[in-house]
Amino acid sequence: MANFYKGDEIKFAINLEAPGFSMDEDNFDIEVKSGNSSVKGYKNPEPGSPTDVIIYKDTVTVPPEEEGGEEKTVSTWYAIVDTSALAIGTMRVIATAHVIDAHANDGVRNITAVAPLGKLIET
Repeated sequence: MANFYKGDEIKFAINLEAPGFSMDEDNFDIEVKSGNSSVKGYKNPEPGSPTDVIIYKDTVTVPPEEEGGEEKTVSTWYAIVDTSALAIGTMRVIATAHVIDAHANDGVRNITAVAPLGKLIET
C-alpha cells in the first residue's frame, strides 16, 4: 500500500464496470474516506460544489501499431483528491455508479464499490 503525505493531491484512474452502466453516459461519484473524515466529488458537479475531488476524462490518440493500422482513441477517467481535509490513516475510495433502471424504485439503481487507496501520513 502506497504512502501519501497530508496535503498532497493524489491522482488515480477510475474504471467502474457494472451491467447496464457506462462511465461516459451515466453519472457516478467518488468519495475518499480516511478515519472519520471524507471528501466527495461528482462526475457532473453542481456549480459552486467543493473541489476536494475533481473527476475528469482524458482522451489520447494512440498511433497505429503496424503499417496499414488505424489510430485509436483511448479515454480514461481520473480523479484528483486534495487530502488536506482528510485525517491521517488508511484511505479508501468509495465509488457509486448510478445505473438507469426502469425497475428500480426511483428509476436509478446505485452500485457501490470500495477499494483501498493508500495510507495518509504527516510530512
